Amino acid sequence: MQNIFQADIQDSTLDDITSEESNRGRRRLRLATLLAVAALVIAAVLGAFDQKKTTGQRAGNLDIQVEYPSVIRAGNEIQLRVALNSPEPLPETVKLTLNEDYLMLFEDFSVFPEPESEAARGDGTVEFEVAPASGAGQMVAIFHGRASDQWAPKSEGALGLTADGTQARIDIETWRIP
Repeated sequence: MQNIFQADIQDSTLDDITSEESNRGRRRLRLATLLAVAALVIAAVLGAFDQKKTTGQRAGNLDIQVEYPSVIRAGNEIQLRVALNSPEPLPETVKLTLNEDYLMLFEDFSVFPEPESEAARGDGTVEFEVAPASGAGQMVAIFHGRASDQWAPKSEGALGLTADGTQARIDIETWRIP
């Protein structure tokens, strides 16, 4: 009787058994596939495939956080969210400006809270003047609508904020997919 460790490949009853040398390419392909899957998982964990981005800025005593879509498809709902926080009460009015090129990304456009006034300025921006709650140190403004079907690979925008002489500008960018 022969010990299994003394068996030779030619003695095997299985046709698909191959030697270690002939299996080397398959092992390398398996390792490359495993590394590619691991790279995709790491990229997803780091946020490479996120559909929303959040950016912030500090201007004077205001902490500004802007959440916007990084990728959008025509017809889907789109929302630009601007959050203001301050240790002191916010001023009576806050002016938010958004360039017209980025506004063209929206259809069925609405702003919450409803602006006290809206004005198209000569520099290609639209200004929305909103009033926070009296004495509040926080405010959220939301630009809401559906993504238009005008085709451009990306829409770049600049969100401006003016409150009590404090000015800030935050650049935003949204890619469109078919």
